[in-house]
Amino acid sequence: MSYTFPVVTLPSGLTVGNFSSPHSFTFVDGTVLPGCDEDRSRALMLRAVEVESPGPKGTTDIALSFEMSDEVRDAVRAVQYADVDVVIVPLPVMQAVKAEGLPIRNLRTCRVADRVAKTVHGDKFCI
Repeated sequence: MSYTFPVVTLPSGLTVGNFSSPHSFTFVDGTVLPGCDEDRSRALMLRAVEVESPGPKGTTDIALSFEMSDEVRDAVRAVQYADVDVVIVPLPVMQAVKAEGLPIRNLRTCRVADRVAKTVHGDKFCI
């Protein structure tokens, strides 16, 4: 399956893409990176692996981890060769990339600037 993903150019000249989030990202400079369409967001979800154990007072504790499907793995590889400086991926995707020993290249997670205003940095990213 071939996908396109939203990309913006920040005033600094940095091009930033959105790998799979259905939510937009607003940078501190006001630039908005649109969210991905519903089909892309759903197709590029990781598989949740849940291991349950008894919790307090009848609740259930869940140890949660994620696995990449072949489709997600292929999309990760594809965006790493896109003509984009940074591709924002969800933290679980970054963790899965690292766990599989795949190269990070241009993949980054966003660094929140202001949790209340819901803005992210355009000059600081997490690896």
